Amino acid sequence: MLALSFVFFACSVSFMRKLLLAFTVLMPLFSPAQELNVPIPQYVPKSMKAYWITHPGVPSGESAVVLFRKIIDLPQKPDKLIVNVSADNKYTLYVNGQQACFGPQLSDIRHWRYETVDLAPYLQAGRNVVVAEVVNFGPDRFFGMQSVRTAFLLNHIDAPTDPALSLNTSTGWQTLHNPGIRHKGVKWRVRPEEKDIISGFYAANPTDSLTARLYPWGWQTGTDTATVWLSATFCESASAYAGGFAWLLEPRTTPLQTQRIERIARLATVSGNPSTVDNGFLQGRPTTIPPNSRVTLLLDNRVLTIGYPELRWSGGAGSLVKIGYAENLFLPNTPKKTNRNEIENRRFVGIKDIVVPDGGANRLFRPTWLRTFRFVQVDITTGAEPLTLDDFYNRYTSTPIPTKARFAADKPEYAGIFDLCRRTAELCTQDYLLSDAYYETMQYLGDSKVHNTTWLTLTGNDLHVRNALTQFNHSRLWDGNLTSCYPLRATFVHPNYSVIWVDMLWDYLLWSGDKSFVQKFVPAIQHTLAMFDGLIQPNGLAGSTNWAYFVDWYSDSKKGGLAPGQDGTNSAVVTLQYVYALQNAARLFDALGDIPTANRYRLRATQIRQQVYAACYDTKRGLMAERPTKDYFDQHTNIMAVLTDALPPAQQKAVMEKLVREPTLGQATYYFRYYLFEAIQKTGTEHLISATLLPWKNLVADGLSTTPEQYEAEGHPSRSECHPWSTAPASAFFSVIAGIRPADVGFRTIAMRPALGELSHIEGLFPHPAGDLLFDLSRQGATGLSGTVTLPPALAARSTGTGNRYHFGPDNNQLP
Repeated sequence: MLALSFVFFACSVSFMRKLLLAFTVLMPLFSPAQELNVPIPQYVPKSMKAYWITHPGVPSGESAVVLFRKIIDLPQKPDKLIVNVSADNKYTLYVNGQQACFGPQLSDIRHWRYETVDLAPYLQAGRNVVVAEVVNFGPDRFFGMQSVRTAFLLNHIDAPTDPALSLNTSTGWQTLHNPGIRHKGVKWRVRPEEKDIISGFYAANPTDSLTARLYPWGWQTGTDTATVWLSATFCESASAYAGGFAWLLEPRTTPLQTQRIERIARLATVSGNPSTVDNGFLQGRPTTIPPNSRVTLLLDNRVLTIGYPELRWSGGAGSLVKIGYAENLFLPNTPKKTNRNEIENRRFVGIKDIVVPDGGANRLFRPTWLRTFRFVQVDITTGAEPLTLDDFYNRYTSTPIPTKARFAADKPEYAGIFDLCRRTAELCTQDYLLSDAYYETMQYLGDSKVHNTTWLTLTGNDLHVRNALTQFNHSRLWDGNLTSCYPLRATFVHPNYSVIWVDMLWDYLLWSGDKSFVQKFVPAIQHTLAMFDGLIQPNGLAGSTNWAYFVDWYSDSKKGGLAPGQDGTNSAVVTLQYVYALQNAARLFDALGDIPTANRYRLRATQIRQQVYAACYDTKRGLMAERPTKDYFDQHTNIMAVLTDALPPAQQKAVMEKLVREPTLGQATYYFRYYLFEAIQKTGTEHLISATLLPWKNLVADGLSTTPEQYEAEGHPSRSECHPWSTAPASAFFSVIAGIRPADVGFRTIAMRPALGELSHIEGLFPHPAGDLLFDLSRQGATGLSGTVTLPPALAARSTGTGNRYHFGPDNNQLP
């Protein structure tokens, strides 16, 4: 094993952020944020002249698609025209038929976000049509979406005094309730044969039904023939923290999502009559379905994707088109999956949109919310008129922040695993961190712990991490708990998830050194830790709670989230998650200079972990039991016992060998193996990496393109195929195998201890906040390494490690 520690001389991350903020003042405020750590374009007006408007006939909170427009005549094309724009629930803003912006960034009523955008590139001298499509998903809306009522807001910065030239939503706006789009709820609380999904909880938005004869075609450009445009009516004043009603406005905190056209890979099968439909329409070459036909098309994108798929068609009066979206296919009459590339004798189950054509030409359907899919099934029934499929493609949607990290090894499955994790993180990073891309799309605490680490590793960018940490604090309840996901229109609480938020703050501080950001959460940290301390019983173990605990999807437990027979009371692993948070809080307060508080948390952690050891350590097995009855042993408890030193350090390597080698132990699934990788690194047992990666190696062999939620087990279908909490290998490849870790708060020192395990060669790029670190290393003999480590150009470094010492700098990066 080669032990290296590089000390580089560079600006801290917090200083870099301040420098970039200062630089941004000199840049156009509406420029898109494309580079690492470039702040989000924001223009915060002293006051908003506009107010929220609504449709006079749309009931509050009901499902509706409402259009708002204003037509203005400009004497000349402006150099800039900056607006703040927002809506409830969701909007897409068009100028002269071109999409200019969509949002708002997901948040809550007390922190409602607005976007800042320059409309000048879309404007022209003369007539201009500015129109917004505002979607209210109604009672079946996404569980992460709070709402007051259907409403729209556009604030024209430096608006002319002439109302005819002002775009403020205070005068001159018209509105139309679009009757052509209706939402239909996804069926998941029904009999199995009626379900749109195979199993589990569905929390995303309803799907769409488009009736073409009722749709006001041409509304984006003002060429529609609808005669029912009404004057928009006052809804509410635009308010911020000085006081107000309804939405309290704040500027967006993550980059505007970007979109690009993505072609669907192939037409996999055609069934029904006719069976001669070819692949042409997927490339924009029209294909015609004859009259009185029934045909089913199965499209296979070969990899999972996300976005707004668009169907373009002509004709087809009397036809019915159903467009279904699925992550995977299933064996007939079961919830079981096999290799994802196998499509023969498989059944399609997925959420569906419905299109009813009217016979018109050049029609377009785009769903009102994101769709996630690898497979698309299109069921077509034509009437007396043929239906021409002109085109079908996906408008791929994601954050503009690029993933830069690279990792390759002499065993190709490592590249396959890395690619699965990378794609998962990319699909699930939108304007917030999605827990999954299909079923829930919410921002969960436990999930974000892993997602944050993966995202920082892949991009070096912390904007989404900061947003998640802030939004979880916005969810704070009276007792110190945080809701388990946020934003949220319900109340889901797991107290051990609440303390994971403290772990995440420490992770962020260690990576960034941004003490000013973390300092503002100090009272909240103390509130949350006090909450959990109140659950600790005299025996040192967690007691009962009004809420619920969740550890992992135990495949051997009927309850799923906890060990068999466990409700969380007297749970060693739940208790040790609290100990871990106390230890991280102590490190955090050390860094902030509050030594008395740090020592208090450190002492409390020591007291509890000693009690856990006394109550749960089994001398015969040499393992920590999950509870004092010592009738169940699992990986989870022992992983946390290693990370917290509840197991004495002298015992930890032996325990790690047992954890990975003994299959009778309750197994950590994808999510909790994040902590297993951490325990491997802590104990220097990197030779266990290969066995720990076995579940991901199986994913590659089974044809997955993203990482799933849980292990496939009888009675426990794996459900979600795109779950970022399963992406731990992407960070472990760098932190454990390449051995790149922060050696001090702020990552000003890189501690690099490569441990190749079963590998003979690794190479990659790690996007450190100060620049890209490149490595190309090969095994030499039993313990040696050769190769190069190239530091960011602006940095100089010297080795301070023990053992073999190497000096690195601009002209010397060779090993040995």
